[in-house]
Amino acid sequence: MDSFPMRADRESAAKLLVKLHETFGDRVEIDILDPRCSFWIFDLIRFRVKSTEAAWILDGKLIFRGIPEWEDLERAIASKVGMP
Repeated sequence: MDSFPMRADRESAAKLLVKLHETFGDRVEIDILDPRCSFWIFDLIRFRVKSTEAAWILDGKLIFRGIPEWEDLERAIASKVGMP
């Protein structure tokens, strides 16, 4: 794992995904798309997803590139699911 490309970003994204599940539970559906998979080609092109950075898409709109701060991500999702 030490030599794995973008290790820190992947670990940070994983922590955010766990927090999302803990905070919002079944109110959100999380899909993880692998840019190497041609099944997602239209979304990859539409959102210009690169294999070198995370892209956070909410209700069909790109909301973040890279790893956002937890507070920003939580605020964006809470506004969509009707939480204060």
